[in-house]
Amino acid sequence: MKITSESSEDIANVEAWAELIVDILKRIPADKRAVVLALITKYEEDAKQGREARGGLPPIVTSEEFVQGWEGSPRAYHWHTIMRLKSLMIQVFARDISNNHSGHDAAELLFARHRHGTGSGLLEDYLGDRGKI
Repeated sequence: MKITSESSEDIANVEAWAELIVDILKRIPADKRAVVLALITKYEEDAKQGREARGGLPPIVTSEEFVQGWEGSPRAYHWHTIMRLKSLMIQVFARDISNNHSGHDAAELLFARHRHGTGSGLLEDYLGDRGKI
C-alpha cells in the first residue's frame, strides 16, 4: 500500500482535524480541558479580529515589536514546558501510527514529505544525529 503525504482535501477536512484535536485533548487532564479550549477559542477570536482588521493580510511586525510581544508572553514563559509537551505528542502520535500500520507503512507515513508542513517537510531533516541520543 502506497501512502502519500496529506492532500489539500485532508487539510480542509474539518472532521478529521476535530478527531486529531480530540486525541490531543485526551492527554490533557480532564479538569483542564474546558479551560484549554476556552483559551484557544479566545486566541483564535483575537487572531480572527486581527485578520479582519487587516483585510486578511498577515501582520507586519518590526523586530522590536516581535521581541516586545514575545518577552513576557505565555509562549516565552512556558517555552520549555511547551517543547516537552510537543515531544510527548510526537511520541504518542508516532506510537499510534506504528501500532496501527505495518512497519513499512508506518515509516512511509512518518517519513513522507509533508507538503503542508514547514521547511523541507521531511522529518528526517530535523532529526539528524539528534535522533541517536
